Amino acid sequence: MTLPRKHRIALTALAGAAAASAVFAGIKINPGNMSPYSKTHVSVNLYSKPDPNATGGIKGVITENPSEVLGVLAMPQKFPNIASLDDVEGGNSAKNARNVNKDMTNQVYLASLNSDNAFSFDGLPAGKYDLLVLCENCFYEGLLLNREEHTLTEKDTLAIKAKITESNPFFNVKNQHRIEGQSGAYGKARILEQEVRTLPVTLQSAEVLKHIQIRAIKLCLMESVGSSKLGTHWEMKKTREITRQEVGPPDTKGVIPGYFCKALQGIRVSSSVKDVGPVKLASDPAPNTLPPDPKKP
Repeated sequence: MTLPRKHRIALTALAGAAAASAVFAGIKINPGNMSPYSKTHVSVNLYSKPDPNATGGIKGVITENPSEVLGVLAMPQKFPNIASLDDVEGGNSAKNARNVNKDMTNQVYLASLNSDNAFSFDGLPAGKYDLLVLCENCFYEGLLLNREEHTLTEKDTLAIKAKITESNPFFNVKNQHRIEGQSGAYGKARILEQEVRTLPVTLQSAEVLKHIQIRAIKLCLMESVGSSKLGTHWEMKKTREITRQEVGPPDTKGVIPGYFCKALQGIRVSSSVKDVGPVKLASDPAPNTLPPDPKKP
């Protein structure tokens, strides 16, 4: 049976709207799958594998999300000792101390995510976990960056920003969402960083793509190694990518806003699955939040 013309037009409009909605929905985090833009495979090694000997986990449902949820990630509240004073030949005074890099493994687990925004993690070792929820046009996080009193000075913060700016030139746009840590010799800082490559991207095949961007959200671990002569001098000791995305023509471009959400912090996991129920995404006051940088887009 042939439908009347006005009905055919209406169905065509509905189909077009549905297709547009699907296009602007964003791409879910799915390691191992091929990117629809560059046709390259996303590495499966970015995320930590569940521990087969651990019976703990987290499950819940994300609510009040402003756009489609693309992924839910969990990080244990671990603070590896990225530097220490060690005895050296000639004594153990501060001037003879040296930097010792320690094991700085920071796990990031990726949840299974359903169409109704129900998420679940399994195989999590016992401990406290913070979550990060990536949406199509923003992200929410509950990361505990610092357990000690925040004592970074303005000079420290400027030096940290300068060091991050000169690191990893692949990304030409960088934004620090939060910086926390301790000032002084062998002080430590942890930075929640977002970096975007807005310049053309060259593939291994030498093909140059101008229609995509690369966005990464990462944790930066830094240490002050300055002296009274050198002044404030911060070094990047380790970075840990939490997410990496290819952003195509229909997606939100550039730096996306990030919001601290208290409900995403400090979820305790033991030997069973912790059901946190509905998790409402909301913007809460964050400790030591950086003021907006007028020079950044």
